[in-house]
Amino acid sequence: MQSVSAIQVFGVASANLRRLRRILEIALVVLLGILALTVNIRQRPLIDWDEATYAQVAHEALHSHRIFDLTWNGAPYVKKPPLLFWMVAGSFRLLGESELSARLPSVIAGVGTLVLLYLLALPVIGELGGLLAAIIPLSFYFFVARGGRECATDAPLIFFSTFAIYALSRGPHRRLWLTLSGAACGLAIISKGLAGLLPLIVAGGAFLIIPGFAEVGLSALIWMAAGAAVTAGPWCVYQALFNYPAFLANFVGYETLRRVTSHLEDDQLGANFALVTFGTEIRHLWPLLLPLAALTIGGLRAGLKPALSRIPSPIWLWLLWLIVTLAAACAVQTRLPWYILPALIPTALLAAAIPAYALRDGRIRHVSGVLAIAALALMAIHAPRRWRMINHAAEHQRAMSMPSYVLAMKARAANLADPGGELFFAGTPLPTLVYYSGMRCNFVETSELAHVELVGAAAVPDAIRSHDLILLDPGGRAQVLGNLDQEWHWTHETPAALPPISGPMSKAD
Repeated sequence: MQSVSAIQVFGVASANLRRLRRILEIALVVLLGILALTVNIRQRPLIDWDEATYAQVAHEALHSHRIFDLTWNGAPYVKKPPLLFWMVAGSFRLLGESELSARLPSVIAGVGTLVLLYLLALPVIGELGGLLAAIIPLSFYFFVARGGRECATDAPLIFFSTFAIYALSRGPHRRLWLTLSGAACGLAIISKGLAGLLPLIVAGGAFLIIPGFAEVGLSALIWMAAGAAVTAGPWCVYQALFNYPAFLANFVGYETLRRVTSHLEDDQLGANFALVTFGTEIRHLWPLLLPLAALTIGGLRAGLKPALSRIPSPIWLWLLWLIVTLAAACAVQTRLPWYILPALIPTALLAAAIPAYALRDGRIRHVSGVLAIAALALMAIHAPRRWRMINHAAEHQRAMSMPSYVLAMKARAANLADPGGELFFAGTPLPTLVYYSGMRCNFVETSELAHVELVGAAAVPDAIRSHDLILLDPGGRAQVLGNLDQEWHWTHETPAALPPISGPMSKAD
């Protein structure tokens, strides 16, 4: 009896130790995620186009108290689903309006994605694999920028898509987990539209061909679809009923169907643009090819069929996830490089599995184990350079928005001196200009600005050039506050003369 009790005590202590270790590992993942994704989180300006656009939509929703009828610059906004705007508006209400509070929801979603990757990998490839799966995304520029650091719809999309796969992996035979997976798909849909359907497509493929999932049957997919419909359906029905035909024309037509069927951006980019971009993002993982080759050769010695049969079902699920998301990025003809971001998440899991399997059961002296250690060492040596590149690219993106930010601050100062004016800009919309000026801005062509909008002004400038910013004050006097091209030259040619841009920026400043 004493020996049995000792064994039981030892088992409980061992289980508690494992639980504590996993808690500490999750805490480490959270800490690394926070440190990586909050770099310069307070720095202004919010970036054109997306950051400043989304912050302005949240600002207008918060102040108009109309969270279902979103607007930007005073006009209806039906280009994106509402979830990010609700999150940012909530952050604004809790913390006050600033760059930090605008970006904080994305940071939370990004850190949450890292934790989900750890939890996905842990039961399949062990603790080392879980830590690697959670750390590898921090070496991807588009995950750091779009998936966690910037105010963008990609961060909640990636988090809820990953949660959908996690719930699917936890309980393909259990309706509760399937419903949770479907609900996560629904939240992904109201984060970034039909891209949120990708986990459902992955699940459908898994229920057809992957052992451990195929036995469940397609009835499980119905539970997932029901969860997605219940979650995303009410918003879609509301928009279709009350914003029709704007909802169909903009969100369904332009933002979804035309991105697949038409070149909406640069038509000079080739059909293989998504694959080239994906290859550029993951090429720093090349050292992992060394242990992968050793594992492949070792597995093939026993025969191809036995080697494939030893691969766990979750690995096949991750591979299907990668194929579906990468195929979707290639199918979209709109050449935006961050469309490959969903494919980077299963890539991190598969990349982590290689050294985890090579080092399994302490096989350090085996060829695959030695090569795995060498691969991890090479990646660690290259990591600081990769991190500098990511931060430099982020700083460059922010610098591109500085000219419109400087113009916006001039407009804010002029309006504070003589409130009630109206802004006009001779050019395409600049969201940073709208957000930081705190004013509605009319974006028009130069000819229209001169002959239509300013008719009746008491004083009109002699010549209005392209990219001029004009303030029409309450007395009817029109004055040119600045020119974007001149600000661009001044900002980028004389950086030492720039005003400081660190620290939070409140709309009330």
